[in-house]
Amino acid sequence: MKNVILLGANGHTSQEIIPRLLEQDDVRLTLFLRRAQRLQHPRSDRVQVVEGDARKPDDLRAALRGQDIVISTMGGMDLGDKMETVVQVMEELGVPRLIAISAGGIYDELPEPFNAWDKGMTGYTRPTNLKTAEVIERSSLKYTVLRPVWLTDKSVEEFELTRKGETFKGTETSRASIGRFVAIVVADPDLYVNENLGISQPYTDGDRPAAYR
Repeated sequence: MKNVILLGANGHTSQEIIPRLLEQDDVRLTLFLRRAQRLQHPRSDRVQVVEGDARKPDDLRAALRGQDIVISTMGGMDLGDKMETVVQVMEELGVPRLIAISAGGIYDELPEPFNAWDKGMTGYTRPTNLKTAEVIERSSLKYTVLRPVWLTDKSVEEFELTRKGETFKGTETSRASIGRFVAIVVADPDLYVNENLGISQPYTDGDRPAAYR
């Protein structure tokens, strides 16, 4: 069995990840969040819910001990600081594999004029998302950083990837596609090791996401 923990388990993106992970019979899943009563989770003997705060090392130590793969969908303006704590505890406990969500645009890698529009809308979040990626890349972990852009609830699971240093493609990312990507990597953790990837829905290029046109 693979022991997998999902940090930020109550988020909308996590809700797309959870069922796709449970398609894999060899996954034992821990759902980590601050207030467990908020979470509607699958009733399964392969799922446990752990209440804790990712800003508190002791909470993380208790939850991460014995895990094989950590998935983070956490957000917030303190995300970079939280990720520092996650990385520190993972290294301390010898937990090897991390899949974490940052955000597109942190390298000004979005094509113009989409980049300027996105920066005007969400540029204030870029520093903490950049710190998140930098903290992970400096670590000794086997990591995959994902950089989605404007998230949608579309059921589309197809995705396209760009690597760090390449111009991003597309203007939106479906949560379903993140769920599918994460499930693919959990099934084969040797995929995309030490890669920092833009992820988006194909054929969504333009000056802004469809919902804002």
